[in-house]
Amino acid sequence: MKTEFYESDPFSPRKADLILSIETDYRFDKGEEVVISEGSKTLKIRVLDVRVRIDSGVMSREVLGLKL
Repeated sequence: MKTEFYESDPFSPRKADLILSIETDYRFDKGEEVVISEGSKTLKIRVLDVRVRIDSGVMSREVLGLKL
């Protein structure tokens, strides 16, 4: 499933900058911590919200995360 990670406002679940877009069937849960590594850069986020969208029979989701 197409999964997009967005940075979120810490006080309300509002979508901000796109962090990463991947294809995965992993189920992300609220409160989970995710570590994203790209080369020498490492980013740790806490999942605040998961939003699922179905458009013309195709499912995708947005994961809102707080940078730690």
